[in-house]
Amino acid sequence: MKLKLELEIEYDKDSMHGDDEDAITWFHNRVLLNPAPDERLILHSNCIGDEIGTVKVTRVISEENNY
Repeated sequence: MKLKLELEIEYDKDSMHGDDEDAITWFHNRVLLNPAPDERLILHSNCIGDEIGTVKVTRVISEENNY
């Protein structure tokens, strides 16, 4: 079954890419938007303590740097 969701993700930019523009581009293209089926993002629920499924990011809507 597929559902389309809009979600907001909060992550530690310093540990993922810092302020380096090349690293930010790599993170967006290879981690968030990566189309490779074996490297998709995994949605995990702490409520059930298990993986719900994989997530395919279709676009980055906005980026906030206030955390």
